[in-house]
Amino acid sequence: MPRTGVKALACLAALAAAAAPAPARAETTTHELRFGPLDVGPYQVVKGSHDVRTPPVTGAIVRMDAHVVDAAGREVPQSEVMLHHLVFFDRGRPGVRRYDGTCVERRASQRFYGTSEELRPLTLPPGYGYRFDRRDHWRASSMVMNHTHRERRVWVRYRVTVDTDPAIRPVLPYWVGVFPCGADPQYSVRGGAAAGAESVRRASWTVPRAGRIVAVGGHLHGGATRLTLSQPSCDRLLTTSRPMYGGPDDPVYRVRPLLHEPDPLNISWWQSATGVPVARGERLVLGSHYEATRPHMRVMGIAHVYLAPDEGSGPGCGPLPADAEELGAGFAGRPVPPTVNLTLARVGTDGRARPVAGPRAPLKRFRRSAGVRVKNFRFSPPKLSIPAGGRVRWRFGDREEHDVTLVRGPRGFAAPWRRSGGAYERRFTTPGTYRLHCSLHPAAMSQIVRVTPR
Repeated sequence: MPRTGVKALACLAALAAAAAPAPARAETTTHELRFGPLDVGPYQVVKGSHDVRTPPVTGAIVRMDAHVVDAAGREVPQSEVMLHHLVFFDRGRPGVRRYDGTCVERRASQRFYGTSEELRPLTLPPGYGYRFDRRDHWRASSMVMNHTHRERRVWVRYRVTVDTDPAIRPVLPYWVGVFPCGADPQYSVRGGAAAGAESVRRASWTVPRAGRIVAVGGHLHGGATRLTLSQPSCDRLLTTSRPMYGGPDDPVYRVRPLLHEPDPLNISWWQSATGVPVARGERLVLGSHYEATRPHMRVMGIAHVYLAPDEGSGPGCGPLPADAEELGAGFAGRPVPPTVNLTLARVGTDGRARPVAGPRAPLKRFRRSAGVRVKNFRFSPPKLSIPAGGRVRWRFGDREEHDVTLVRGPRGFAAPWRRSGGAYERRFTTPGTYRLHCSLHPAAMSQIVRVTPR
């Protein structure tokens, strides 16, 4: 080709390069969003599911947190309105659905971030992120508690830090729990054990694909001592999520009347850029540990496991990563669960709830077993007695959900949430006085069950 032709091609190439758009530069941005309003009645608990906005960019989440705020965006103290549960789901978008890898028996949307009273942010080691598309459909499931005598209107503010660098290594989120896929994955610690005893509930999880675990968070309730994740194939403990409770003067312990055992105000977070290699099909074991001398109702044990896929990973049992770090509480608290005294309560004519010994009603005696109707926000009969070994069956008749939860008594238990047509039955074997309420409407619905020796 003549030299003039070569020069012409070079010029054309230079012009094309100048006209072509420059590649987008990767950057990290934080986006503040909110959903609501949530209207919570006095001393009530409100739960619901909400469509929520994604950040306006496509990329990878490297950090995320959430708080309850008022209309002006100010954080609301937990002693007033408490964020008891919050889980974010990514449903994907048309043609690209995202499913939860922990729920193998049914197809559910992918859970990728959750928090609660511990208000622990999602963080990942440098170089890793949870990839999403700004067109994805997100939902959030929330549960908030109003500790005051006034109706409160609040919002949930969530802040998402997104990295648009295409070189970010993607992670997959897995919600590993002792009840991994239930809508109400709670259980109760009976109590009554010897001093120093623990109640431990374990569950196995089969790793669905090879990779490296790079972050683990935990969710626990009041009375918890730790959450463990073990690797039986290597006969070792991988991570421990440690709760930290507030100090005696923390406002959450000065709520009056105290209708709910406060959860830890922090749970440690484990992360490592090197990660722990796991093989597809390998079995890991989650351990949910609670102190067992006292009853603890409606507790949970959930690990948030973030796995970076790596088909080359095997079940090797080499040393645990040297770069692993445990992010703990940023305050001086109590690592041992404190003893709290919960109470029944009734709302007075001034709208304020005050502790009561029980409902004002005559005691109805049953020779063997008893039936209770839960209707119009009332237990009928509100006070009853049965002999040890007898059963109580609650039949629910309201369209709104209720439950039956121990407040104080010899042994702990709690019914699942039920609405009209539902029922719950329990056999009482330990004599004593059981003070019960509906945990969703604790200042409106209470009951006494006395169990007499045979």
